[in-house]
Amino acid sequence: MRITGIEKQKKRADRRNIYADGAFLAGVSTETLARLALRVGDEIGPDQLKILQQMEEQHGARRVALRFLATRPRTEKEIRSKLESKEFGEEEIRKTLADLAAAHLVDDLEFTRAFLRDARTLRPAGAIQIKRKLLLLGVARETIEQVIREDLPPETEAEAARALAEKFLRRSRGSGTPEPLEKRRARLAAFLGRKGYSWDIIQRILKEITRTDE
Repeated sequence: MRITGIEKQKKRADRRNIYADGAFLAGVSTETLARLALRVGDEIGPDQLKILQQMEEQHGARRVALRFLATRPRTEKEIRSKLESKEFGEEEIRKTLADLAAAHLVDDLEFTRAFLRDARTLRPAGAIQIKRKLLLLGVARETIEQVIREDLPPETEAEAARALAEKFLRRSRGSGTPEPLEKRRARLAAFLGRKGYSWDIIQRILKEITRTDE
């Protein structure tokens, strides 16, 4: 086959339609076209057509992944699941993830550190809840444990729990409805438990922060 025409697509400025022997052959990205250096008059056989199709698949997978990343950082598993849902092949997925990692656009270790920073400043939560959420996002348990060990030592976690407990008790006192000390402690323990704090930290906070109520 001989390429007889290359035309810009009407609705996609970054794509071209290729015609061979006067008939439509394929729609491709300008990136694929440039990488293969295809021009009108070139011969294109089955082998070149196969390479073109493979490059287009790869380009499509990368485009989907980048659009997915544009809304927020993602884990490797999230991107893999997204590409699988679009029915890209394993080779395209593997190559896309490798390219994104090389460009520092996907890094589960940095993702976990950023997630932990947010949890400490925007949405205070204990290590248990943080681990659970990160595992659901596909981060390896070893990565989570490393980041928590380095960035959320027990004393730091306890300080965050103490601040949450103080805020919780201020709201309780401001409600105008007195309640027995044991009931208030039970509600505080349940609140910290829902926030993902361990029982050791909850016990510690109960001893420290409610002592003045005795």
